Amino acid sequence: MSINILNTTKTIAVSNIKIVRENKKNYVYVPVSNALFEIDDTIHFILTSKLKSTTEIYNQLKNKINEIEFKNIIDALIENKLINYVEEKTLISPEKFKNISAITLMMVQECNLRCKYCYAGDGEYNEKGRMSLKTAIAAVDFLIAQSGNRNNLSIVFFGGEPLLNFDVLKKIVEYANAQSELYNKNISYSMTCNGTLINKDITKFIVENKIAVQVSVDGNENAHDINRFYGNKKGSYEVIIKRTEELRNKRKLGVRSTITPENTDLVEIYNHLFDLNFRSIYAAPAIQMFTEEQFIELNESYNSLIQYFEELVENEEFHKAVKINNIMKNLERIHAGYESTYSCGAEVNFLAVDINGDFYPCHRFVNNKEYKQGDIFEGVNEVSKTDFLMEAHVSNRLNCNSCWAKNLCGGGCHHENLEMTGKVTNPPKQYCTLTRKQLEGCLHLYLRLTEEQKEILLEKNKEKEFVRNGNQN
Repeated sequence: MSINILNTTKTIAVSNIKIVRENKKNYVYVPVSNALFEIDDTIHFILTSKLKSTTEIYNQLKNKINEIEFKNIIDALIENKLINYVEEKTLISPEKFKNISAITLMMVQECNLRCKYCYAGDGEYNEKGRMSLKTAIAAVDFLIAQSGNRNNLSIVFFGGEPLLNFDVLKKIVEYANAQSELYNKNISYSMTCNGTLINKDITKFIVENKIAVQVSVDGNENAHDINRFYGNKKGSYEVIIKRTEELRNKRKLGVRSTITPENTDLVEIYNHLFDLNFRSIYAAPAIQMFTEEQFIELNESYNSLIQYFEELVENEEFHKAVKINNIMKNLERIHAGYESTYSCGAEVNFLAVDINGDFYPCHRFVNNKEYKQGDIFEGVNEVSKTDFLMEAHVSNRLNCNSCWAKNLCGGGCHHENLEMTGKVTNPPKQYCTLTRKQLEGCLHLYLRLTEEQKEILLEKNKEKEFVRNGNQN
């Protein structure tokens, strides 16, 4: 049944859009579909008008367009999700998320470092210990059994420091490889470690089993050693660089840099890590350490990084530009029209398994019993899982639902939200401000890129460094 748009009591609700102006043209970014359109003056007026009813809006435009043209415009805006009449709560179907494709194995809940910003209490998560082979095997069996028709599966080795339990880790890879052949599944592996325990035998094992490894290096030696040190306060930079040399030279190693208030120069961080020949580079702030004033400084640094990225592209240094994951991931989402309804895959397609075999949404929630989701012996608590997914969906978050950036952002890290605001659904204000400014900068950057540059960066560059689940910290 069609609605006479000039004879209805319904009012227009403009979607949570973002209008940007670039090269004297207006564009609109539509979060719900993650689409980017060029718009003319008429559509710009409709989208920015403070008038609420279609009749009122048409009365302002009737000297320029007739009723049929106006109706066609309104229909097109509704079809492309720029405007709507009713905003309903997003419902979650348990069946949609029944199968999983990845698990994070907490190989060790202890660590040989004492990093200043560690969210896991020296890597112990309030319960020190190591995962047994029996528990790990049961977790792999669970992954395969719950994968359904998904053929590409992923196992992430995490800690603490997972290499403290390397003997069990080796046996798990051997077991999972055998099971993958038996059940016709493709299992890939990734690992986040601190790099201090890597040796020749471990390097050989990593290369032979194609394990995507990510280590943590916070920039140059001084910046790194301020926060990442041993129990005796001795910095870990020199050890990491020495022990990872072979993997870096073979381009088998990614890096994650944690940004702190003492170290916010992103261009300097990236340049230093470029020189160390890491395969991929990602930087993220330890947001609990930043004041609002320091977030402003960080945003300025991000703007400088966008400018630097653009300079690399103009100079055709694409091999460097594609390593800047902070920018590339946003450009990829804009380009592909990817809808980030969740900030990560927690509960959506993966679960974390602690040393006891208990399930949690992700590694950061380990030992927070309020968020325990079952165990490898009894299975997943589907009611609890559905409740978590319902609550965490970006369209159901009060603070996110009216934000134009919601489907590029996904609502922020669930655990960081919980730590900062007391709720997984409420991202901290300073995080939201920073993220919106970053994403707006990337929208402008995307519009400035030529079609040839987009093809090289976003089409030809198919080499992905880590599955999303593997890029963890």
